[in-house]
Amino acid sequence: MTEATKDERPIIQIPRCLQIHTVTKSLISYADSLKYHSTYQLAAHACIWAPTQRASLFGELRALVMMHLRFDGTFGFPGGLIEPGEDAVIGVNREMAEEIGWDSAVHAVTWENYHSSQVDHDKKLVLHFFITKITESQYVALEKKCLSAHEYGNEVFGTIRVPLYTMPNLYSGLPAFLNNKFVGTAKQQLLLMLYHMNIMTEEEISDVMYKSQNLKLAPNRF
Repeated sequence: MTEATKDERPIIQIPRCLQIHTVTKSLISYADSLKYHSTYQLAAHACIWAPTQRASLFGELRALVMMHLRFDGTFGFPGGLIEPGEDAVIGVNREMAEEIGWDSAVHAVTWENYHSSQVDHDKKLVLHFFITKITESQYVALEKKCLSAHEYGNEVFGTIRVPLYTMPNLYSGLPAFLNNKFVGTAKQQLLLMLYHMNIMTEEEISDVMYKSQNLKLAPNRF
C-alpha cells in the first residue's frame, strides 16, 4: 500500500471472537480519521515481529512479537505521540528510535506496514497502528539494542517477547499474559495482529481468550 492508497483502505476485518464493543467502537478507516487530524492529538505505534518455527521447553514458538513494559506499569507497543505537522510514519520511526533503538535506515516502518486506525473521542486521540515483519536475526539484534535506547529506563522499563503458546495446565503462557494490564487497546491490537498475520487462527484466539478469563483462578495454573 502506498501513501496515496492508504486513504482507500477499508476498516480491517475483525474475527468474530473480537467483535465486541470495546474493539469495534473505535476502529475507523484512515480516510475517516483525517477529519480529526486537525483537532485531535495523533499517535502512532508499531508491532515488530519475526517468523520462527521451533519448539521450546514450554511450547511451540510460532513467532517473535515485541512489546514493552511502559513507565506506567502497563504493556504496549513501541511508538508514541506525533508532533504537530509530523507525518505518522516519520513520527513512529522517530519514537521507536528513542524507545527501542530502531534504525529506520535498516528497516523503516512505511505506509506499506499500515494496519488500522482508531479514535478515542473522550481523550481526543487518533491512533495509527503499523505492523512490521523483520527476520529472526534482525529481531534478536534489535532486542540487544533496546538496552542502549535513549528512553530505556525512562519511558521503557523492559522489552519482552509475547509467549504465543499455552502450557499443559491450559493457562500459563499466552492466556496468563493476556491478564496483564495493557495501555489503551494494545491487547486488542495484539490479538488482531496475530489473526491478520496468520500466526493464530480465529479458533485459537477464541480458545486463548476463553482460557484467559475462565482459568485465571484455577488452583493448578502454576
